[in-house]
This record gives sequence, C-alpha cells and structure tokens, in this order.
Amino acid sequence: MNLKHGSLESVILNSLWELEKCGIYKNSVKDVYEHINSSNSTKRAYTTIKTVMDRLYEKEVLLRIKQGKKFFYRTAYSSNDIITNSLKKIAAQYCGNDMSKLASIATSIASHSSVEDSIRV
Repeated sequence: MNLKHGSLESVILNSLWELEKCGIYKNSVKDVYEHINSSNSTKRAYTTIKTVMDRLYEKEVLLRIKQGKKFFYRTAYSSNDIITNSLKKIAAQYCGNDMSKLASIATSIASHSSVEDSIRV
C-alpha cells in the first residue's frame, strides 16, 4: 500500500469515502468530479481528476471495475486503514516505533486544541 499522496489524491479519497458512506460503491470519474466541485471552492478539471484517479489505481489505493466502456472506482482501503498505516510510519520514523509516545503527543495536541477552541469562543 503506497500511501504517499498529494493533496488532490487526498481530496479524491475523501470524496470517495463520503460517497461510499452513502452506500455508493461504484463511482465514475464524473461522479467524483461532480462531488469534488460541488463541495470545494477550488474547482478541479475533469481530466486532472481522471489522471489522479488512474495514478491512485496504479498505486493500488483504488480498485477499478470496467463495465462496458466505462470504468468505475472504489477505495481499496478504509480511511481507518490508511490512518493506521500512516501513524505506524510516523511512529517508526520519529518515535522509535513507540506508539505510546505518539499517542501521548496526539493527546497533548488534542487537549491543546480544546484550550485554543475555548479561548476563541
């Protein structure tokens, strides 16, 4: 699982996960294009989204199903799978594989964010 991806790859994955939460598990490039452009202020070109989805397929992050002349896509991994894998890599790279250290840092960030949020209110 190659999880190194850019911001548009993340936007596409998040879009597909949202569609899949609604029970839609086969999405065309057009479906993703419309979903992204309806929910983001930054408009993306259809061809750009298609290219990035094809790259995600090549990285085995998306599954691709051909029906007739049309391709449909779905995610190969849940968001939790990708988050877990990413956190393990971070723990290995920066915390000496110590997940409790990473959890402690995450807890500290979460509690710090709560303090900042209450100050803003």
